[in-house]
Amino acid sequence: MTAPTEFQIVNAMARYGGSFAQAIAAAATRADERNYAKLQAAFPELWAEYADTARLIVARDAQQEGVA
Repeated sequence: MTAPTEFQIVNAMARYGGSFAQAIAAAATRADERNYAKLQAAFPELWAEYADTARLIVARDAQQEGVA
């Protein structure tokens, strides 16, 4: 399985995270490259958690496409 994209990770954080994770996702969508890197460095556990969530979403979507 391929690694999820940054967009997929931040999207999962925004959709499925609690209020803090959603706020970090909102900040990430507005950040320039330098500040985005700062957010990733400050909250690596969020990126790891939502990378896992994004992988599950991609796998689920692929499975549903195969069934449809």
